[in-house]
This record gives sequence, structure tokens and C-alpha cells, in this order.
Amino acid sequence: MVQLPDSIKPQLAALKKHHFWILAMLVPLLLLPAVFSANTLMQRTIAGERSKIDGQLAALRNIQSQPDHPNDRWVAAIESRTQAIRAEMLAEWRRFWESQGPLRTWPAQLGPEFLAEMQRVEAGTQRELILQNRLRYRDTVADLVRLLPERMGCKELMSGRDDADAAVAGSGRSRPGPGGGDDDLDSPEASLRLDPLVWRSDDQRRLLSSFLWTGEPSTTKVRLAQEELWVYGLFCDAIKQLNAGAKGAFDATITTVEELTIGYNAAEEVPGGRGGMRILWKADPSGNRDAGAGDVEGMPPADAAAEGSPAGTDGSTPPAGRPPNPRFSGSPGGLESGGPLGGRRGGAGAAGSPGEDDAAISPDDALRQWIYVDFNGQPLTTPELETVPDARMVHLVPFTLRVVMDQRKVDRLLRALAGSQIPIDVRQVRINHATRAGGTGGPLSDPGGPGGEMDFGAAGGLPGDQRRRPFDVTLEIRGTVGLATPADEKAFAVPGAGADGGAA
Repeated sequence: MVQLPDSIKPQLAALKKHHFWILAMLVPLLLLPAVFSANTLMQRTIAGERSKIDGQLAALRNIQSQPDHPNDRWVAAIESRTQAIRAEMLAEWRRFWESQGPLRTWPAQLGPEFLAEMQRVEAGTQRELILQNRLRYRDTVADLVRLLPERMGCKELMSGRDDADAAVAGSGRSRPGPGGGDDDLDSPEASLRLDPLVWRSDDQRRLLSSFLWTGEPSTTKVRLAQEELWVYGLFCDAIKQLNAGAKGAFDATITTVEELTIGYNAAEEVPGGRGGMRILWKADPSGNRDAGAGDVEGMPPADAAAEGSPAGTDGSTPPAGRPPNPRFSGSPGGLESGGPLGGRRGGAGAAGSPGEDDAAISPDDALRQWIYVDFNGQPLTTPELETVPDARMVHLVPFTLRVVMDQRKVDRLLRALAGSQIPIDVRQVRINHATRAGGTGGPLSDPGGPGGEMDFGAAGGLPGDQRRRPFDVTLEIRGTVGLATPADEKAFAVPGAGADGGAA
């Protein structure tokens, strides 16, 4: 045991005697700083946790303050908005259909009985026209087609009753003067006697040939044929309006209509020439590029496909074959073919013969082949008309218009088409581009002799061609005409939904 010195024993005894009071003074001095430090740390921790809680509560209150947060009310609100959008689209679709009502006017020449029955068919209360009225349309439609030239403001050259006039108008020559000499063809007086407008006789007869039918036409054939006539009438009216006030060929905006095709004949296997070259390349027999043949950096090699050559030779996708359409003699099956026809895109070869794997379709379905296109200009087959969204609300009818006109008035023609009440979309404009009549895309045939090529784009044209003026050009326009379809509520149905568009 440690022995304490005697000198500190009195102090130790006093410390023991008063230790309570000594500790009572020391303990607060030591504990108070520790308490204050611990309290400050706790306050900081509490404030941090409280801030987190307040943030979570604010987020919850923000969700609660929304009128349609994800719950039953939110689902109902979304469904209500969806139905409102559908109703608005359907109303706009109906307005679009009704705006084209004046276009869909059936000719009075068909008689009141036909018109009354067709009204019931279009209203959906009757499915088909009776045989008598279908035969009446077949026997009348050729006369309706013969009215188009007069509607355009030129002579009708379809019937062949005046072959001399047809030859003169088709070649662009004027008739000899009273003296009968060739000099009269080039005289100023001869040019004053020329009609303001001529629609080429071969193109008129081509148009008439697609409306000369035999057998019993179906209701579908009647409706599609009349729809085509309505579109032809649009262009006839536009051309006549452009030539209004012309006193002769010398001051007419358009002097010659070389080609006007609608629908099937205007549909292009390669819309707009996509995939074809615009620069022709020469190559020597060994296959090497000719050094003087337009060697341009970045251009295709010499063995690439040239303009007019079949697509696919340069490795691109070959064009789809043109499927048959029984209304046009150039299609496989011929006119009035009553049997099943091949209808799958790409099934027909370059010559138009049906492929081995073509699906057989009915004659009515064959009538719808390639008469409409999508918004890219690609022709639509009959099955695609029911599935492609482009074709549900509007039917885009392709057209080709090639005219000889004053180049200073091209803008007037384009403005007239753009301002039409029926949407006309011009997609391609070519000037002095020689193509074969009928929309087949080859060289333009000389009307004076089969097989000969002639470019009507060059000024001067045929000898004695008084219709050709110094500022004339051959203008070719391709595009589409937008025809409204009847509003259909089923088009807005959601897959797997009931009739009201809700979940099934």
C-alpha cells in the first residue's frame, strides 16, 4: 500500500470531508459543453431528416393537387380526350368528303331512274345496281367520254368521223388555204385559222378505248369509271380556264394536249424515276470507262444502269411488275377478262405476264389494281387499299399531263392546279422531255408514221407546224389527285378494342 507523506494528509482529509461540494461544482463545468455539443449535432440531424420528409410530402401533395393523376379518374380523362380527338378527326373527314360533293355529280344523261338508284347505292341502302342500269351506263359512257374535248375547249377526234381533221390535229399541221397549195401551210393567214387548242387524236382514242365495254359491267366498274371521268373533267376545266379569251393558237396558253392519263395508265412502276441515273456513261468493249465520257468524281461506274434501262442492273431493287387491270387492253387478260387475275405486287414480269405465285383475285378486285398510289407515289394493289393508312381517308389518283404551251405561262398552269378545290399535288415537272404517248415512259412516237421518234420539245416541230411558237415548250407534269373517301368510324378503332373504341 502506498504511504502518503505526512505533509499532505491534512489536505487529503479536508478533500474527503468536502468532496461532494467539490464534485458538485466540477460536474456542471464538464458536462454542460458536452450536452451543448450533442444537442447541436442532434438538431442538425433532425433538420436534415425533416427536410427529406417535407420533400416527400410536397411531392405527394403535388400529385394530389393534379385533377387527373394515374387512377380511375385519370384513365377516364384519357379515354375522354381520345374520343374527342377521334370525333374531331371524323368530323374533319366528313367535311373533306362533303367538300367534294360537287365533283361527285352523276351525268343527267343516265336518266332519273339510274340517278335515284345510284343515290341509294352510295347511301348504303342498296348494295348493287340492277342489271338494266348497269347496261345503261355501259351504253352511255362512250358518249360521256366524247364530251370531254368540248369541255376542254377543243374538237372531239375520238370517233374517226373526220379522219382528215384527226390527222391534221394530231400532227400539228394546219389545213391548206383556199388555194390548196403547200405554201398556204406556212402563211401567216394559215396560223390565224388554227384552233386555240388541239387534243391529240391518238390520245383521245386511247382514252375512249378504255370505256368501250362488252358484257355486263359490275357496279364497281361503273363507279370506278365515273370516278375517272370526274378527274378527267377537272383537268379539262382547268385547261379551258387557262385558254379563256384566246382567239387562236397564236395567243393561247396551251396549244396542244399531247397526253392526259389518269389512274392505271399513269401509275409508275418506279415513281419519279427513283433508282435510275440521270447521266449516261460510255464504256469501251473491254468494260473500262471511257476517259472522255464524263469522268466525275463520286459518280457511278460505266456499267451502272443508264436512264431508261431496267432498274436493278446497278444492284438496286428491280421495279415491281405491273399487275393486270381488265379495263385496259395493254394489261394481261385483255379487255373484259372475266376470269381470276393475278394481283400480287411484283408478280408480273416486265412484259406484264402474271407470275406463278400470283394470288387469284376477283374481276372487281382486279379493277382496283394500281389505280391509286400512296403518298410516296407507289401504286397500291387491291389488298393494300384495305391496309395502307394512306388509302383509308383519301384515294390518291396518279395523273400525267403533257402539253405544248407558252413557257412564260407555266406558272399560271401550276397555280391553277395548286388552287383547285380538289387537292392536286404536282410532284414532277419536266420540260421538253420526250416520252411515248400513253404514259409508258418511252420515246414519243411521230404521229406521222409508226415507230419514228420525234421530240416535240424542240421549237419548230414538223414542217409547216404553225402551232409551234417561238416560246413554246413541251411540259410534262406528273402528280396525284386526292379524292375523299366516305367517313368510316371503324378506321379509328383500336386493335383489340370494342365498337366504342374502348377495351374489349
